[in-house]
Amino acid sequence: MAYLDRTQEGLESFMTVAEAARYLGVGRKVVYQLVEFERIRAIRRGRVLWVDKASLDEFRHSGQLA
Repeated sequence: MAYLDRTQEGLESFMTVAEAARYLGVGRKVVYQLVEFERIRAIRRGRVLWVDKASLDEFRHSGQLA
């Protein structure tokens, strides 16, 4: 897999699913479910799902993750 430069791709404020899971302290499956139920925003570039860090912060501060 080729190295992806986030700044070059315009993805500075995005995280991979694994990074988002670590950030929230949950498993990757939970992150996929949060995206599916539109609790957090994400975009797909090729096969990679990129999670918007701002939406993760909003979700964390909403108190919905207990």
